[in-house]
Amino acid sequence: MYQRLTIFTFIALTLLVGACKKAQTDETETITVSGIDFKPNFFQLDGNIVGIDADIAAQAMQNADIPAEFNLASSWDEAYEATLTGPNKALLTVAYTAERKDLFKWAGPTSKSNYDVFAKASSGVAAGIGIEASKSITSIAVVEGWNEATTLEEMGFNNLQYYSSYGDAITAFKNDQVKAIASDRAQFVEAVSFDYYMQQEISVACIYYNTYYFIAFSIDVDDQVIQRCQDAIDALIIDGSTFDIYLEYVPYAVKAMVPSLIQLHTEIDPPFNYLSEVSGAQGTFLGSSVEIVNEIQAQSSYKNPINITSWAAGYKTLQFMPNYALFTTARTPEREDLFQWVGPISSTTACFYTTTASGIQIQTLDEAKALGTIATPQGWFSHDFLIENGFQNILATASTSKEAFNQLMSGEADALLLYETGVKWLCDETGTPQSDISKQLETAYYKDYIAFSLNTPSSIVAEWQSNLDAMKADGRFESIWNKWYEGIPMP
Repeated sequence: MYQRLTIFTFIALTLLVGACKKAQTDETETITVSGIDFKPNFFQLDGNIVGIDADIAAQAMQNADIPAEFNLASSWDEAYEATLTGPNKALLTVAYTAERKDLFKWAGPTSKSNYDVFAKASSGVAAGIGIEASKSITSIAVVEGWNEATTLEEMGFNNLQYYSSYGDAITAFKNDQVKAIASDRAQFVEAVSFDYYMQQEISVACIYYNTYYFIAFSIDVDDQVIQRCQDAIDALIIDGSTFDIYLEYVPYAVKAMVPSLIQLHTEIDPPFNYLSEVSGAQGTFLGSSVEIVNEIQAQSSYKNPINITSWAAGYKTLQFMPNYALFTTARTPEREDLFQWVGPISSTTACFYTTTASGIQIQTLDEAKALGTIATPQGWFSHDFLIENGFQNILATASTSKEAFNQLMSGEADALLLYETGVKWLCDETGTPQSDISKQLETAYYKDYIAFSLNTPSSIVAEWQSNLDAMKADGRFESIWNKWYEGIPMP
């Protein structure tokens, strides 16, 4: 009798769970999901809507019991306005930006990409010249109003050639009507074909932005629906399904190209974090902070890959992007309430430097203010220090410490504000004798951290801090530190 009751109870519970799921689906309004032709993320093939974002969104919404209908919109403006208006609308392949943040409800990211400036070998534009040098390229094709274009506008590019469609921009690039083109990387390779890319020896002049594409829902969509969709997207990332979908459309994809649970970024700033070139295009992240971050993640069930960014772009994104982290970040009083913090993982003392040959001496801030120009990387804590102390002679056009260092050595700047370990590293890297550089006045001392955006779950931040504390308690942190900075006190 007991066994029969148990069986009946099991059947009843199964029916109840099924009924609840059916009720959940029935209660959820069908979402109309739109997108524009944007290969390989969203396009139509044999009458079906396919692509990286389309497939991930469809699978996630199916797994979350969210009924959806997909369609191809005739224009971005039409689809964007329809999603703004609602009801029960969603738009795919939407770059998450500060300006759009409060206009929609969001689930994602479903994909990510870089915004690059591409040039043919025949253009005379060299590979890897950086953001600042790319501002001197004669002409760069962009699509008017697209995020790729507005990002460059905000960065001070005045050499943009505007086109009304992506097809027109690609045609201009192929016909050598422009020297370069700014584009989403995956879209560009898809548009020109991989064979053409290789035949023309196309290279990347600079990577100027990391973009993340989300599902943008109209504001009326219930928060529980959004959360179910987000949980389903996270599950696809964790079990590898997102990467499998990528491979269907981008056969050369590697796991670093796929969004993770935490979008983890760093800049080129040796010896804390930098790239070592190996096997041509493939790079390996090195540095003391990189090793510390990797060890923190080794204690967790999921490891987020590290992405490279410019400091200015990464710092800007850190202020609005959910589940975003940036290292190595100086924890200054001005930044204290802007982020959540894990650390310290290093420390820096900013100093003024001059070339020995110049004979310039700096013993006070007033003497530094009297110079022609002082170079420092844009958006760094050192840049903030100069602004806060009333300097009017700031040259902060460099996107990396190496660019700022070169501005000093070339005579473009009279002095450099940077930290001591970084200057020593740059001297070695550039073959500059340290005797050619004179250390002047020390200014600010800060401890450095991993900074998390405020809309990252506090539980994740607490887990990272706990893992770091455990490293410091058992000696693993000290081992990494002494490998890079033997004889220098730990932070």
